[in-house]
Amino acid sequence: MQYNPEPNKEKSQNQRDTPLDFEFGKIKHVRPPKKFESKILVLDYLPEGKGFSQAPRKEPIILGIGTKWFSLLEVSLRKRGNYTKFAELKLPRPDEENGDTPLKRVIRQISTDELTNTAYEALDEAICLIIGKNEKRFVTFFNKAQPITNKLHALKLIPGIGKQLMWEILEERKKLPFVSFKDIEDRVKVTDIAKMIQKRIRQELEGEEKHLLFTTKLELDKKSEYRKRSREQKY
Repeated sequence: MQYNPEPNKEKSQNQRDTPLDFEFGKIKHVRPPKKFESKILVLDYLPEGKGFSQAPRKEPIILGIGTKWFSLLEVSLRKRGNYTKFAELKLPRPDEENGDTPLKRVIRQISTDELTNTAYEALDEAICLIIGKNEKRFVTFFNKAQPITNKLHALKLIPGIGKQLMWEILEERKKLPFVSFKDIEDRVKVTDIAKMIQKRIRQELEGEEKHLLFTTKLELDKKSEYRKRSREQKY
């Protein structure tokens, strides 16, 4: 995560340069940091653009998922090519005119409702691939997760974790921090931690959850909100 507050002249140089580390649980008196993606996995490649939408785009488009915060993104390409499903591509930096990536610019963040059928069907597998490549991040969650409110612990937001299992995890991590998914599964007698995390991420992406553990908030534009309301009314 990146957080770049305006410098405070009254603070020391060390204070100004200290980054804000991400912590699960409550963060008091701190403006929420922005969550940026640097890479995506390809969910679908549209060489002719999105001619079927209300705002047709004829430039080649990739629908992808961010490899850090699972943001669903619509990204334009510099030129057509062979972009296979689940290929990892670097996102262009705002200050780079011609970087080392075929991607031109991020057009917008989208919801699951705006994915093509191909992209939607690839979503779960893509999430699993990202989890597998970033196991340490999610093991850290199990080691550091804290209560969100007086009555709700972050661990209980994971599908399959009830009150009893939550307490077992808390007791085990006191003895020794977890080091892998297998370590968690062996010590608290649970199966397929990665799948449990995948289900939680999918719930967050579907917009069903108030508290976000692993994803970033979706800021829908007015057209996206209109299309979403239209679909909800239709069905």
